[in-house]
Amino acid sequence: MVRHPVAVFLAMVFSVNIAVALVPVLTQRDILPFDLAFYESLGSIFGVALPAFLVVAATGGREGVRDLASRCLRWRVGIRWYLFAFFSVPVAVLLCASAVFGGALLDVLAEKWALLFTAVLPQLLFLILFFIVAEEIGFMGFLQARLQDRYGPLKASVIVTLPFALYHLPTLMVENGLGLARLHIALGFLGILAVLQMFGRIVIMWLYNNTGYSVLLVGLFHSSFDATTSAFGRTFVVPGPAETAFLSGFVIPSAVVAVFAGLVVVFTRGRLSYRPERASQPADVAPPQAHG
Repeated sequence: MVRHPVAVFLAMVFSVNIAVALVPVLTQRDILPFDLAFYESLGSIFGVALPAFLVVAATGGREGVRDLASRCLRWRVGIRWYLFAFFSVPVAVLLCASAVFGGALLDVLAEKWALLFTAVLPQLLFLILFFIVAEEIGFMGFLQARLQDRYGPLKASVIVTLPFALYHLPTLMVENGLGLARLHIALGFLGILAVLQMFGRIVIMWLYNNTGYSVLLVGLFHSSFDATTSAFGRTFVVPGPAETAFLSGFVIPSAVVAVFAGLVVVFTRGRLSYRPERASQPADVAPPQAHG
């Protein structure tokens, strides 16, 4: 761990997540509501968050663990960052979908507004508590933050995209019933997904740097995106026939993030608001102030 922390972390991530992906194949998976897979939660907590803390404990000792835990719980940031994390993607998707579908979308919103509180919000909370924040503890709090200090923010975002995409390979194969004989099909889909995920990693790298290195805020943004592409997208952004679901529930949110990532790269000149002098500090040092 001390000599090769990144390699050891990734080895644990892939081995644990491949192992837990066997669970839905051998047993029933309908344990959690909102069509969320229990094995994915196990993979996030025990296959990503826990390995991150183990490697940090081995390389940085108690001080390193305190630092990572502090960044995971860092909630004292400007309210504007909470608004961005929770509402930027769904609001942008609604605006884009309104331009595509017109008045039909408004009719759906008026008819199904109560589902915001009975379907979308509960799923968002489940994602935050049992899935995404744990996932980002490893991929952002440990891996991407470490690579940023070494290679810079933009290159780190691109590098992390590959292991982050491969991390989703077991889920992709299980959910689509793809055996090893069809691995090439899964890898083809994964390649497309990786390109889209790269834009997401750029945006959350920028968000991480602007919130005083808050893994929590990164997790909130990631959860909001996932809820937008699932419960929110299916409920409110599909006013037409079922075949429009792919457009409104996946293409539009992905395009929104891609465009925003491009703007962030251009306006920050690729620095993504990173300030090397404010690189990750121990927990007993005052956290950097959020900046624009």
